[in-house]
This record gives sequence, structure tokens and C-alpha cells, in this order.
Amino acid sequence: MGDIGSAIKYLYSQFILRDVLSFITPGAIVVLTAFLLFLPKPILGPGLEKLFIYSTSMHWLLYIPLFGVFYMVGFAVQCFGEIWDIIRFTPKGQGSWCQRFKIFWFKWADSGKNKEWWWHKDHERFADFFEATEKNGATEKNGGIRQGRERMVVLKQMCANGFLAISMAVFLLCISLFQLSLWLILIVAIPLLASLFWGYRVYVLRQNTRETIAIDRKKESQRGAQPLL
Repeated sequence: MGDIGSAIKYLYSQFILRDVLSFITPGAIVVLTAFLLFLPKPILGPGLEKLFIYSTSMHWLLYIPLFGVFYMVGFAVQCFGEIWDIIRFTPKGQGSWCQRFKIFWFKWADSGKNKEWWWHKDHERFADFFEATEKNGATEKNGGIRQGRERMVVLKQMCANGFLAISMAVFLLCISLFQLSLWLILIVAIPLLASLFWGYRVYVLRQNTRETIAIDRKKESQRGAQPLL
């Protein structure tokens, strides 16, 4: 029973909160708004009714790729916001637009040498936080601190991505009055696809930075633990 409770608690704190609220919900807002633009206005009501009936009778396995699409769109929304500095997840600036757009350059890996742009200090702070709350005695207290941090991460991602997704949806709905639905969807889809490509390269460098910091600290601690001859 304890294992089941721990599993439910993990899914609630790690998956449901972060992924559903931060990525799947914003992605669903954009995708469903784009879907509404394809429906002719005279059949909008019946079309929504059919969509609701189909969604309730749809096999549960089909929800997996559907939520996957929502997740990818929601993540693209976040990357789009980071590119243009509309949203940020650290108090410090992320460099100039020129630095952020260098990620599209064919020598994008060279951009990783700029530690200010790749949040090197933020990754060090992240490592410091987890070392400070390492579970080595005060397990319950440290677990509560980490859970509190996770909740803050979820809330800031939910607010930022939700704000940007709703803004995109409102933009699509307002401009759809000009009867250019397909073109409007392309105007939004192309930047989101480019944002996913940007996000892929960004997270390659972020992961490399975080792993390098962890490996270097591990080596330093091992050298410090060696007995003096």
C-alpha cells in the first residue's frame, strides 16, 4: 500500500503538475483553437458536439499520441517565448536576441562556449541546491524543500506557458475574422516548429553544461576524500 501511495504521489508531483499544466494544457489550447478555425461557422456548434461525442468514445490508447501532440506544441510554445525573451525562468537576462538566434547557425555548438548565455551560473546554483538538500539524515525536511521547489517550478511554467498559449489563441481567433484561417495556422505553426528545433539544440547544450558541472564536482570531492600520503 505504501508503494502505491508513493507512486501516486510521484505521478501527482512530477508528471501531472509539471507536464499536464505546463505543457499539455497550453498545447491543447493552441491545437484546439487551430482546429476550430478549420470548422465552417454554420457547423461550428454541431462540429463541437460531434468532437465531444467522439472524444468520449475514443479508445484510451489514442489519447497517448494526442497528448503527445499537445505536449510537443506546449513545449514549442515555451521555446518560442524563450527565443523572444517573452518569458524567462531565471531573474537574470538571457543575453541579446542575437545570441539566442545564433542557435540556428550551422556552428551552433560553438555558442556553448558563452557561459553567460547558457545559464552556467544557474546550473551551478541548481547543483548547489541539490547538494544542500541531499537526503543524508533530515530526509523528511529535505524532501519537503525539494517538493516545494518543484511546485514553484510548476507554477511559473504553468503561468508563463499558459499566458503565451492563450495569447496565441486570442490572436488566431481575432485575425480569423479576415477568413485566412489556413494562413494564420501556418503563421503560428512555422515559428513553433522552428522553436522546437531551437529547443533541441538549446537543451543539448544545457544538458552538457549540467552534466559537466556534476562530473567536475564529483571529481573534486573524490580528490578531496583521498588520504594524504
